[in-house]
Amino acid sequence: MRIFACMASSLDGKIGPASTRHFAAITSRYDMEHLKSLRDEADGILFGASTFRAWPKVHLGHNRSKSPHHFIMSHSLDLDPNTPLFQALEIPITIFSDSTPVTSRQTFPKHVELVHIPEGPDQIIFIMNYLKERGINSLLIEGGGQILHHFIEAGFLQELYLTLAPVLIGQLSAPGLLGDQTLTRPPEFSLLSSQQIENELYLHFKLNYSAIGFNTKFDGFAKSI
Repeated sequence: MRIFACMASSLDGKIGPASTRHFAAITSRYDMEHLKSLRDEADGILFGASTFRAWPKVHLGHNRSKSPHHFIMSHSLDLDPNTPLFQALEIPITIFSDSTPVTSRQTFPKHVELVHIPEGPDQIIFIMNYLKERGINSLLIEGGGQILHHFIEAGFLQELYLTLAPVLIGQLSAPGLLGDQTLTRPPEFSLLSSQQIENELYLHFKLNYSAIGFNTKFDGFAKSI
């Protein structure tokens, strides 16, 4: 399974301003076009509740005939069921939550599946098994920082597309690239490609876990680039 992420960061390592529930772009329209092209390469797109609340719409690529499975990770299930994403009946949607219980349908449309996931280190393993069972071969992670941290900490993320924006957020409380969490063993990054478009820098990295002796039992999921 290919697991790759697309994120944008300011020069001070922030992915957006603090205390906002609405989408606030820190990059240009070129970055959005870049993200759409990556969505076309995925048959599954995963993001967290904060990302959903900031952009509660279908995550469209350039190929409008393609409907990748949308996966949302949410602890509180504080997700408005009346948003455009949940009203798009053609989009398969799964919500992962460690809240108890998630067996009730709550107020989500019937085509939205609620899946209870365990807490702790086995959480990502559970999600990966679920994705494999659903036939997901290419998963794009769109944020936020905590989701990115979880997948790197578990040794699953293989590629990172990072857009470096020529801006400073300047807020200590603004969300960071890894959700302001530490990594037990940071992997090595190899730069596969770089491109400058106007004042933005587009970077494509490969993550190497074996170099730090990451003895993971998840190797069966990963395919080398």
